[in-house]
Amino acid sequence: MKAIDRYDGEETPRRRAVTRAALLFTLLTWARTNETRLATWDEFEDLDGAEPLWRVPARRMKMEREHLVPLAPQVVDLLAAVRAYSTGGYVFGGDKIGQPISQNTMIYGCYRMGYRGRQTVHGFRGLASTWANEAECYRSDWIEMALAHADRDDVRSAYNSALYLTPRRRMLEAWAELVSRIMTDEQTDRTAASLAA
Repeated sequence: MKAIDRYDGEETPRRRAVTRAALLFTLLTWARTNETRLATWDEFEDLDGAEPLWRVPARRMKMEREHLVPLAPQVVDLLAAVRAYSTGGYVFGGDKIGQPISQNTMIYGCYRMGYRGRQTVHGFRGLASTWANEAECYRSDWIEMALAHADRDDVRSAYNSALYLTPRRRMLEAWAELVSRIMTDEQTDRTAASLAA
């Protein structure tokens, strides 16, 4: 998380900013790589309101159903910053106008940060899921819905249309707060202070 915050790859300043933003966005939203890289501005709703949302169309989802992602304030702020250098309809535009970042942009970013063989972008989802499951205050339904996983029980899936938007919003906001604290060393400072007391 701190490496993403300090990301300074061997790219042009614009590409460096886009890579860093795409990595952070993926970490904060629990999205898959292609969901992030192919995100378009028209998929976002209520960015200035109380319940901002990313509506990922079914055609881009692994399970082929629309996925709604409640957005934490940190994600909204990130999107506002990205808007300043975004070109075309893609949020994370590539070097060519009208094209998204490449399939390898984010994984190469991980490599540049020294994580080759140690961390993948898809692994961000595992970090988030592990955190949420270990917290023991988040229901597995919320976690699996946040990861856009299908219910393994076909009968239950056929009858349960719950989206759990409110609890998922709280969960993703708590995750974003944790990521922010780690990036700003607040948690590290607090732990050191409590150990010294």
